[in-house]
Amino acid sequence: MRGITAATIILALATAAPAHAVDFPVKAPPLFPATPPLFSWTGCYVGGHLGVAISEDRKTGVNGGARDFSSTGVVGGGQIGCDYQLAPRWVVGAEGRAAGTSLRNSQASSVIFASGARVPSQLVFSNDFLASATGRLGYGIAPRWLVFARGGAAWTQEKADEAFTTPRGIAVDPRATTIRTGWTAGGGVEWAFAPHWSTTLEYDYYDFGSHGMTLTDAATGGSVQVRSVKDTIHTVTAGVNYRF
Repeated sequence: MRGITAATIILALATAAPAHAVDFPVKAPPLFPATPPLFSWTGCYVGGHLGVAISEDRKTGVNGGARDFSSTGVVGGGQIGCDYQLAPRWVVGAEGRAAGTSLRNSQASSVIFASGARVPSQLVFSNDFLASATGRLGYGIAPRWLVFARGGAAWTQEKADEAFTTPRGIAVDPRATTIRTGWTAGGGVEWAFAPHWSTTLEYDYYDFGSHGMTLTDAATGGSVQVRSVKDTIHTVTAGVNYRF
């Protein structure tokens, strides 16, 4: 009797176990996949840029007579900056950049002496250096995509020389080099294509106003007065940044 009872109990437990296992709750799969976190632009970066520069200049001589001249060249250099993401889509930052340019314009001109004599000359005007310190405001239009506007202070190095021969047959080549301060504004788009890398495409306008120049020949001491030179530059550049 005891054997039958034990066997009966074991059989009952064996048959009841599967039925009891079915009662354990099963975690249901989520109805919607989790939203991936937005890319954060907060951090600093360093990089380089390369593009096209176009100068639009206007020269006015002491004796009047304005002349427009421009040139097209290459601009290339580096940038360093930092960004801070204020909200899911708004970004503020600051950037400094410095570049060399090949902007150079050469044209036939003329020099008028106090006596009224006029002689032909060759005027060469160039911008060797371009730099800026700007603030930046951006808006994320998609994950890892940022449209931005920036503006601030700008500097350029101008070089000018005007070679000519005086009525007495003396060849002179007065020159001048100056650093000019102005302002810049522009905008573009940036794409973070990898965890620490981004690429940019942007347009910037630089305005250095108008000012007079005195060109001096070191050998003879002869000089030429330019009443006003207006200097403006447009650039379109592509860049790559390493973010850290």
